[in-house]
Amino acid sequence: MQTLTEAKNPYTLQFSYIPPQFIERTFVTMEIMDNFTREVPTYRGMFITGVRGSGKTVMLGDIRNKIAEQDRWLTVDINPESNLLDSLARKLYLIPMVKAMFIKAKLDFSVLGIGVHLENAELMASDEEDAIEMMLRVLKKSGYKILVTIDEVTYSKGVAKLSHALSSYAGAGYDIYLLMTGLIENINNIKNKKSLTFLYRAKINKLDTLNITAIWSDYQKTLGLDREDAEKLAYMTRGYPLAFQAVGYLYWNELCKHEKFDDINQDEVDEKLDVILAELAYDKIWDELSQNDVKILYVMCRISSSSKTELIKVEDIRNAINMTSDSFTTYRKRLIEAGIVDGRQYGHLKFMLPRFENYIELKSSFNPADIR
Repeated sequence: MQTLTEAKNPYTLQFSYIPPQFIERTFVTMEIMDNFTREVPTYRGMFITGVRGSGKTVMLGDIRNKIAEQDRWLTVDINPESNLLDSLARKLYLIPMVKAMFIKAKLDFSVLGIGVHLENAELMASDEEDAIEMMLRVLKKSGYKILVTIDEVTYSKGVAKLSHALSSYAGAGYDIYLLMTGLIENINNIKNKKSLTFLYRAKINKLDTLNITAIWSDYQKTLGLDREDAEKLAYMTRGYPLAFQAVGYLYWNELCKHEKFDDINQDEVDEKLDVILAELAYDKIWDELSQNDVKILYVMCRISSSSKTELIKVEDIRNAINMTSDSFTTYRKRLIEAGIVDGRQYGHLKFMLPRFENYIELKSSFNPADIR
């Protein structure tokens, strides 16, 4: 086995960062890339969604970097809490090469507090939307296209204003495109605003789990494990990207201390893993659940534990909480869309997130007496 040191641990628990050990979702990445870079894109706007910890931000950054490497492409990342149009105008202006083009074209953006007032300006912007259109006109003449990215988008008046502006720019033939990440409920909230034509038509790309074979292959190579041990760790993650990093991170550190994999105290590592998953994702996921969501998950946990099976019959869950089929369908759909449970096998549900059953059992704030 290779010699490992904690200082060189290639797995990370950081967010908003493309980790050294990164398993790319090739199909989704290429689908998004191909859409934006083709001569006539099918979608001018696209969403990436998935449960917390599913790698949305990492994929956004990876695609942004790949697009930036393309000839005649510019990328601009916008803070979702900012004035979106103003931020877009300012960030475009701050690109040195682009700024020089605007100055040469004698464009005056002093109304935004950027650049200087030009006495002999060809055009003077009246507001940020006007300024962006002036910029796009110059960029189009030079053959440039722009990809705007926004991480963790939620509905706001600023998002509505951006959508209307982008619809106008698209109608004028300007090459500006939008890629966003967000939780499915936030994206649905945006798309339910039918007046936001640009975002209403944006395609949603939901992130599935990572390929288990790719995970065990990574663990086998990076951690120096034999196939059996690598597969054991891979299946422990259930393909959840945060768990892939967390399990790799913990076992790398443990292998720095122990000569053999079998010498590692698995229970101690599991306890550390539970803490990491709770603090970085599960606590937030839990807080966003409704009371009925929680009841369903608690009953699933109880049935799974007593029957020793991952697949739980929907009928058994409904009977345990005395919920009608129509009502249950609503919550079932919510939990599946949120990436918490898997409903692909007809009439059954199972947990998608690794060790989430353990998390539920440890939730002291939940009162089992609520179950009827």
